[in-house]
Amino acid sequence: MGGRGTYAIGNNVKYQYKTVGKINGVKVLQPIDDSRSIKLPEESHKSNSYIVLDKSGVFKQMRVYNEKHEAIYEVGYHQEKSLGSGKVLHVHLYAKPGDINHKKADKFAIGPGNEYFEKVKKYLSGVKI
Repeated sequence: MGGRGTYAIGNNVKYQYKTVGKINGVKVLQPIDDSRSIKLPEESHKSNSYIVLDKSGVFKQMRVYNEKHEAIYEVGYHQEKSLGSGKVLHVHLYAKPGDINHKKADKFAIGPGNEYFEKVKKYLSGVKI
């Protein structure tokens, strides 16, 4: 996967991710350069979603893409100041597909019974609800 999943003027960009496993069929990505922060691709060219785990192997984030390979929402399990203290399972629902702007995104906590929780619960490795 190239630079955050993108192409530069039609050319491939140097790979920045490696696949380190799968959770229920979804690829778990990790930066090739371990000193880089853990972020998911802005676009997807092959998969409908990707997962990233924190350094201890606990679910950190999952980004879901539409049929045009644009990000439509992500689920995160980390501190989100606007939603409380400590780690919180939450969704960033993007204002429009491909617009990964967390300030514009609808952001809310999720748990059992929530539509988004039910979609992703089988991927939540290590998350304590």
